[in-house]
Amino acid sequence: MTLRSSLIRFTLATACTGFAAATLAQTAAAPAPDAKARMAIEAAFAKADANADGKVSKDEAAKMPEISAQFATLDKDKDGALTLAEFAAGYKMG
Repeated sequence: MTLRSSLIRFTLATACTGFAAATLAQTAAAPAPDAKARMAIEAAFAKADANADGKVSKDEAAKMPEISAQFATLDKDKDGALTLAEFAAGYKMG
């Protein structure tokens, strides 16, 4: 991985973290995860996002049965991809 792609991933992860935090804060039903859990979710999201485009497609989610099984439900905006916030709603730490 080049330095440039590493910086892009870091910037994207940072932006997604802010977006996810804002989304989670607005959702009363979903408690905000602690820092360790949030880091685990972000790491799982980054790993699932094979092409590093900032979203997890249905094909990318196929590698994670717990996400793949709920994909249609998690994809709240029905754009065919999961944002970090959508992904986090279905991610179970194990």
